[in-house]
Amino acid sequence: MDNQATEPRVLDTNQAGKLFADLLYEEQKPAAEVVEAVEAVEAPADAAPEAVEDAPPEMVKVDIDGYEIELPKDKADKLAAERLMQADYTRKTMATADERKAAQAESQKAMQERAAYSQNLSRIEAQLEGALQEQGKAVNWRELLDSDPVEYLRQRHLVEDRQAKLQQVQHEQHKVQSQIQAEQHSAMERHLVEQQEILSAKLPEWKDQQKATAEKVAIRDYLMGQGFDAADLQNVTDARSVVLARKAMLYDQMVSKAHAAAKKISTLPTKTERPGGGESGGVDRRAANYQRFGKSGSLQDAATLIAGLL
Repeated sequence: MDNQATEPRVLDTNQAGKLFADLLYEEQKPAAEVVEAVEAVEAPADAAPEAVEDAPPEMVKVDIDGYEIELPKDKADKLAAERLMQADYTRKTMATADERKAAQAESQKAMQERAAYSQNLSRIEAQLEGALQEQGKAVNWRELLDSDPVEYLRQRHLVEDRQAKLQQVQHEQHKVQSQIQAEQHSAMERHLVEQQEILSAKLPEWKDQQKATAEKVAIRDYLMGQGFDAADLQNVTDARSVVLARKAMLYDQMVSKAHAAAKKISTLPTKTERPGGGESGGVDRRAANYQRFGKSGSLQDAATLIAGLL
């Protein structure tokens, strides 16, 4: 084999011009081919594409019952939309409530007038009964018939007239009392409907009938565990009492879970801190617990958060 180095090729003027012209007027490759060629040169053939990590969700601060909590933006937007719907529902409920109050005022006025009428009937009934009793004691009917038949007939007619009026008053009293009872029943039904609407506004999650039924059973069991009996619970017709009872139940559940979590943590072996480690690990865990509770809002995460602060 000839090991002699190959001498560089020397071009004359004509050859160099032709080569330069060919380079200038060569047809351009399609853009895709050019890109592929560049990528083939810039990146090795066996290079794997870099894994794109999911970007952390954008967090925004929202106010919930006076507490400022960070939530992912999509959840915050959803919460804002739900609040707008709730505000619209509340406005409509208030308008309906105003109309209902006006109707209730008219009904209340009619009930008061009917109650006053019933009291007058009761007074007349008592007067008639008293007059009949006095007349029965004062008149000796056999002697009066023998001594004065005309007075006897007059007194007998007076008794019959009073008895007829008494029957008429008693019949009217029974009619009025029936009307009062019917109106009271209707008023109670309207009150229950109104309180149910208030519950729907205060507890929108109770629009899910299955969840509402489950929580109502849980509240009943909770209150009976606190010393209430069935009769007490049957007489609860105020939505405010139900809301307060639910808050008390949920609070006790959260505290109970927090205590259970704290007890479980207290039984774990103590880890030895590395020199210079300080308590940054505990601070990081508490921060993570805050973030987790802010995203989920679950009682379990609340218990974990409280347990971390104990």
